[in-house]
Amino acid sequence: MSILTIPPYPTCLHATHSFTIAQISDLHLSDHDSTSFDKFLAVLTLAQSHAPDLLLLTGDLVNDGVARIYDWLFHQLNSTNIPFLCLAGNHDLTHELGDDLPFYKRIFLPINADGRLIDTHRLVIEFPTCQWQLLAVNSAVNGQIYGKLCNDTLSFLNAHLTGNLPTIIALHHHIIPVGSAWIDKHILVNRHEFWQLITPQVRAILSGHVHQAFAITPPQRPNCTVYTTPATARQFLPFNDDFALDTMASGFRLLCLHNDQTISSQVIRLP
Repeated sequence: MSILTIPPYPTCLHATHSFTIAQISDLHLSDHDSTSFDKFLAVLTLAQSHAPDLLLLTGDLVNDGVARIYDWLFHQLNSTNIPFLCLAGNHDLTHELGDDLPFYKRIFLPINADGRLIDTHRLVIEFPTCQWQLLAVNSAVNGQIYGKLCNDTLSFLNAHLTGNLPTIIALHHHIIPVGSAWIDKHILVNRHEFWQLITPQVRAILSGHVHQAFAITPPQRPNCTVYTTPATARQFLPFNDDFALDTMASGFRLLCLHNDQTISSQVIRLP
């Protein structure tokens, strides 16, 4: 039986000189791929070795929305005793038929999101001389691969971007093309509306979805870096117009927020 208790997602955490976030993404946990569980546990163990203050899971957690697999996932996360946040990805809201067929022949059916995944959430991080905020938003659309932020979510972002707090935004779908035509077709479709909301205090935007690691500073937003992170599942070959897999190892992104309002980041992969 599924345990539908919503996790006690943190709303305020405290830090001294730095605050470390382990961004873990694209687990694709599935009964059809037993290795997906082992890969996730290996990445989770590696992330724990860096003593993060927060685990941030940015989507595609469970293929086909299987409730008992979410039960397993939340049990693993609770066992770490580290605060965590969990966002949905397109595979959390979509049942994919024909995964043995070419991509264009597959059928995608809508399913409801697990009630334990975030729709919108604000986390404040208290430093001795400043505050940071992390805004986590759902970009997944039932039955679709692309992402979209609904009007309520855009309003949520707008409401919390009116002050001066240094800010990180987390969502599943990428908001800048990454140079692979097939995955760039499934970008955040209303990214132009999203960018209109981005104010100078937004220092970083984090996403998953592309199964690749990028750190891009848009020319029009020199104070903001857009990060993507490797998958715990298989990796996609960068800069390839057609779907192809990479041989890079699974990994995660480690971000460090500092009391002087700066950010440092690195990608860490399994050996």
